[in-house]
Amino acid sequence: MNTPINSQAYLSWEGSSSHARRLGASVHQPQRRYFIDIPLLLLSVGLLTWMLPTDRMLLVSGLTGGAAGVITFWDIVVRRGPIRVSHVFCVANTVGYGLGLANSWLTIPRGDMTLAAYFDRDPEAVAQAMATVLISSAILYSLGEIYEPPVFRQNFTLRLDNRTPAFIFVGTLLIVVGVATGKLGYMGVSVDNGKVSFLDGLIGWISPTLFAFTCIAFLQWPKRLMKWSLGATVAMQFLLAVPTGRRNILYFVLLALIATRFSDYKMKGSILRKGLLAAVLAVLVGVGALAFYYMRSAALGRQHISLLDRVSLAWDLYSSGKSGKVNQDFAQNLQGRTFVLGYVSDLLDASFHMKPAKGADAWHEFELSIPSAFWANKGEILYNEESLANTQFHFAYSDQPNSIYSAGALDFGFLGMVFYPVLVAVLFRAMAEFVRINMPETVSIIVILALLFNALMTEGGLVGRFLTIRNSLLFSGVLWLFFKMPAFSMSRQAGKFA
Repeated sequence: MNTPINSQAYLSWEGSSSHARRLGASVHQPQRRYFIDIPLLLLSVGLLTWMLPTDRMLLVSGLTGGAAGVITFWDIVVRRGPIRVSHVFCVANTVGYGLGLANSWLTIPRGDMTLAAYFDRDPEAVAQAMATVLISSAILYSLGEIYEPPVFRQNFTLRLDNRTPAFIFVGTLLIVVGVATGKLGYMGVSVDNGKVSFLDGLIGWISPTLFAFTCIAFLQWPKRLMKWSLGATVAMQFLLAVPTGRRNILYFVLLALIATRFSDYKMKGSILRKGLLAAVLAVLVGVGALAFYYMRSAALGRQHISLLDRVSLAWDLYSSGKSGKVNQDFAQNLQGRTFVLGYVSDLLDASFHMKPAKGADAWHEFELSIPSAFWANKGEILYNEESLANTQFHFAYSDQPNSIYSAGALDFGFLGMVFYPVLVAVLFRAMAEFVRINMPETVSIIVILALLFNALMTEGGLVGRFLTIRNSLLFSGVLWLFFKMPAFSMSRQAGKFA
C-alpha cells in the first residue's frame, strides 16, 4: 500500500548546496498511497457526489475527505513520513471542510430536513462544492507526491545550542509585551486601518511558530533545569494563545505535533497509549476553546475591553453558576460553526450563472500584502472579499469564512477552486526552499514552521497567504541576525547541541 514506486520517470532531487543536501531528501520516491490510492478515492467519491448530490452522499464525501486528511496527518506525525507543504494544505482542506461538514451533519437535530436546507442552501450546490474540494485535494495530493520533494530528509533532527533558549525567552518576552500593551490579545494582533507595525507583525508572526519551536527544544534538551524552564515556557505560551481564538488553539497544537518530527522524540507504545495521548491533547484544545468562548460570552455588548478585563469577566461568569448555559451555547455553536462550506457553495453556484471576477480578488488580496511604507494611500483601497462577491454576484455578505476555495470560486469558479490551492502550495514550497538553502538551519526551521502553520488553516484567505510569504521573507532576516551571534556551550551535556 505504501511501497515506493521506482521509476526513472519520477523526479530525483538533491539540494544545490551542502546545507541543502544535509537538510533535504537525497532521493524523491513517490509513495503509492499519495500518488494513486488516496487521490483515486477522493476523485471517485467527488465525482459520485457531483452526480448524486443527496444529503447522505454529502455525509459520505465529508467523511471520506476527513479520513484522508487524518491518515495523512497520522503518517506525518506518528509514522514520521515525509513532510510536504502540498499535503499539509490537503490536510487543512479535507479535514476542515470534510470533518466540519460531518460534525454538523451528525450533531444538528433537524428531523427530515437536509443539512443544506437547514442552512438555507441549495442541496445540489453544497454537494457540488464538497465534491470540488475532494477533486481539488486529489489533484494536489498526486501532484505534490510526484513533484514536491520532502521539506527535510526523514531522519533530520534540529541541532540546538545556547542561542535556542535565548531566542525562546526573548520571543516569549515579546509576546508578553504584546499582550501587556494590548497589541496582541483577543482574536490576535490588533490592526489599525489595515496597518500593522513592524514589531506587531513580528509578534503575530512568531507567536504560533515559537510555541512549536519551544516544544522541539523541550523534547530535545537534556533533563536539567533548562528543560523544566522550557516546559514552563510551553505552558505559558499556550495560555497566551487561548485569547487569540478557538481555531488558533487547535492550529498551535497541530503545528507542535508536526514539529516533534524535528526532534529525537518518537511516540512509542501501543495504539491505546497513542490514543490516550491524542485524547489528552483533544481535552486540552477543548478546554482552551471553552475558555475562549467564556471570554467572548462574558464581554458581549462591551466595547474596547482589555484582555485582563475579559479574563476577569470570564472567571466571574464561570463562578456565577451560569456555566451550564454557556457550556450549552458552546456546544450548539460548535455544531453549526464547523459548517464552513455554505459560503463557498454560494460562490461556486453563482459562478455557473454569472461572470466570475477573473482574478480581481487575487489581485486585490496581493495589493493588501504590499507594506504600507511603500504605499502611502493604501488604506483608500481597502475592502474585503465579501464586498467583491456582493458586487460580482449580487450577494449581501458581511463576514464569511474566507479561504483559498472561496477566492478561487469568486475568481474562476470551478477551475479556480481546483487550481488555486495548487498555486498557493507552489508559492509556499518555493519560499520554504529559498530559506532552507540560503538561511541557517534554525532560521529555516522557524520560517518553514510559520509556513506550515498558515497552510494548516482551513479558513485562510489569499491575503493571509500572501502576508505569510511576505513576512517569512522579511522576518527571516531578523532571525538570521539573531542566530549569527556566537554560540558557546553552557555545559558539557548541552555541548552536544552546539
